[in-house]
Amino acid sequence: MDLFKDFYFNNQILIGKLPPRIFDELAFFVKQCRKYKDDELGFLRNHLNAGKNSYQLSIPKPLIETSFSFPYIIKLGEYYLNQVGTPVDAFYRKVRLRCNENHFDGYDFWVNFTYTGDDNPEHNHAGDLSSVIYFSNVDQIPTLFEGGISYAGKAGDIVLFPAKLLHRVEKHQHTAERITLSFNLVHLK
Repeated sequence: MDLFKDFYFNNQILIGKLPPRIFDELAFFVKQCRKYKDDELGFLRNHLNAGKNSYQLSIPKPLIETSFSFPYIIKLGEYYLNQVGTPVDAFYRKVRLRCNENHFDGYDFWVNFTYTGDDNPEHNHAGDLSSVIYFSNVDQIPTLFEGGISYAGKAGDIVLFPAKLLHRVEKHQHTAERITLSFNLVHLK
């Protein structure tokens, strides 16, 4: 199975569509994270990162570790590196999902719940590669990348880019909930 045959580059940004099976797993992740968000103690799990999203939290490690999404994003990272001329031999497993050991965040794989008035100012990420997965973006709010590139993904779209690439999302002016997922990968050289 050629998982990435329809993916393409726009400058440094790899753009594609997730397989339905992977998107279904992510829908389950979002459902589970919403339970945390809606809990009276949900504020304890809120990331409070650079962005001003209403709520942002890591996907629980057991969900990630038992999923097909986990190896899929590793393979996607390997594919990206191979396409940009940094050969990666999958046998040696040199691409990893970034981890925050001894912290409740676990892996650098999280869900962003965005509502009216939220914004995500210009920032970059830790690690080597980062991603935005569009889960619910009915108002087509774009992610704006340095260099004048913007992408307003639809449900199931994914972008992968160098973690240092600055990007932002302007103030959410719409009433529809916007949900994205993001992750950071590291390349062990």
